[in-house]
Amino acid sequence: MLFIISSLVVLTFIFPVKLNCPSHLHLQAGGEEKVEEIEPLTLWGFPSWFQRATVAIEDKELIFASQEGKEVIFQPRRLEGKTSVLVGVFPVWRKIEVEILPNREDRDGDGFPDMAELSAESERDAFREFFVKVARSQIVSPHSQFKERDCGGLVRFAYRESLKRGDIIPYTYPRVPLLGVNLFRIKPGSFNPEKIEEDFSVFASSFYLLAHNVVPLGKEEGKAKAGDLLFFFQPVSFSYPYHVMIYEGEGRVIYHTGPIEEGEGVRETTITSLRKHPDINWHPTKDNPNFLGFFRWKILD
Repeated sequence: MLFIISSLVVLTFIFPVKLNCPSHLHLQAGGEEKVEEIEPLTLWGFPSWFQRATVAIEDKELIFASQEGKEVIFQPRRLEGKTSVLVGVFPVWRKIEVEILPNREDRDGDGFPDMAELSAESERDAFREFFVKVARSQIVSPHSQFKERDCGGLVRFAYRESLKRGDIIPYTYPRVPLLGVNLFRIKPGSFNPEKIEEDFSVFASSFYLLAHNVVPLGKEEGKAKAGDLLFFFQPVSFSYPYHVMIYEGEGRVIYHTGPIEEGEGVRETTITSLRKHPDINWHPTKDNPNFLGFFRWKILD
């Protein structure tokens, strides 16, 4: 009996019964890694002989955590989100609530938070490629989620689908930093994190796409890249005067005809063919006032 009691007393000086570590942790998106020391304490408040921490992450897509001895290193993998991490030193475990705080800056003043823009050239190129691919795929077999069948609807659908590709961009729709599902800006001004619900929406007409979501490139095709847009203003179409097309690159464009009597749908044509269109209002030329020019998404600029 004395041996058992002595052994139990010794164990109270060896095994931890408490972990000194934060219960909540904030990481800055795009910021440096954060190192937290996990201090295991015995029943008597002394450091335990067992020092190496073990880590179990609830959402491994959101953060990365590794341990070096009793230090745990946290690194954000996404630009925004919340998860929990279990840290332990045998036989004690403790949960740490981790939140990644997005950068709320809009340094270029374009109305979109920097965190929602694609900063790396590889990310922008990948978005452009997939944006065009999604739009082109609607020619043969329109997707069931492509429900707003007009020119603006095609652009919105391809844009939204392209942001679902988490393997090519730093975030995945609907996990767009700060904006969530409200991808499109519908009011002028710089970004205000307190007015997201008011300034952004899941829907934006062709006019609002033009007014608040793109930057002008001019009327020369040579300045455009695949994934850029062409806008036209046709005042004779009183209900829908603004029209948008997608530039594929190499002189080709994709567009939705809108609600016409004879076979509405997604079409593909060339800049050369448009210049020969019988209605000169559709000519993508410098001297056509109805052609507003080529434009680029703000998240790519």
